[in-house]
Amino acid sequence: MTFGDTDHACETATTLRTCLPIREQKCATLAQRGGMNTKIRITEVVTAKAREDVYCFRYRVYVEEMNRFQMYADHLKKQVCEPLDVSGYILAAYDSNDQIVGTVRFNVGVDQGFGIYTDLYRLPSFSPFFPENVSITTKLMILPEFRRTSLALRLATACYTRGLELGTCFDFIDCNSPLVGFFEHLGYRQTVEPIEHPEYGRVVPLVLAMHDVEHLTKIGSPFAAIGRRFADKFKSVEFFHKFSSNVDLGFTFQPERRIV
Repeated sequence: MTFGDTDHACETATTLRTCLPIREQKCATLAQRGGMNTKIRITEVVTAKAREDVYCFRYRVYVEEMNRFQMYADHLKKQVCEPLDVSGYILAAYDSNDQIVGTVRFNVGVDQGFGIYTDLYRLPSFSPFFPENVSITTKLMILPEFRRTSLALRLATACYTRGLELGTCFDFIDCNSPLVGFFEHLGYRQTVEPIEHPEYGRVVPLVLAMHDVEHLTKIGSPFAAIGRRFADKFKSVEFFHKFSSNVDLGFTFQPERRIV
């Protein structure tokens, strides 16, 4: 999951620290730059036309704005459509004019494979939860004018809630180092060393123990209130504590710009 670029990382993290826990992903008013207010709705993208709009939005943000290499970019159609989109759940945030202002995708193992991320995130190490009770969250991106709002948090919360409903116990992401603090505040933790992503270069892989409500409450995560509604039927928290106690990273991670 690579959100924006490093210039906007501090904006996102600052917003997170001031947001109240979000219980439902309904329409909400987000204050934009310039004092304007816009109604935002977040919904799952299911129709072919709506998905194509998301693919075009990805191209606009990643290729045209950020000039990032995208393995599956179609420069004729100006779209970024990936194999993981076939089985993935895609969420989009729309403004009052029905224009996309943000999007995110998550894939759950009960549906299909995880492509390159199986090895990249070392997902099999989370057996017996892999693959059925594991998910990955990727392609989180937001327009620049909405990066100082709570929209990133709302999209992440929508993914977390839906993941719990689908039986996910562990969600995996990666991010650029300046955003580690943002995701740590949500509840994600690092268990392996930074990796080389084929599109984004050196990134930090993180994992969220979805049912570790004690940890989420301790750090003040907005996910805590939601997590309390779901039982940890497979004792995933117990597994994670044993797993993490045996992890030897063999390095000290020092991000370029830590956000806490």
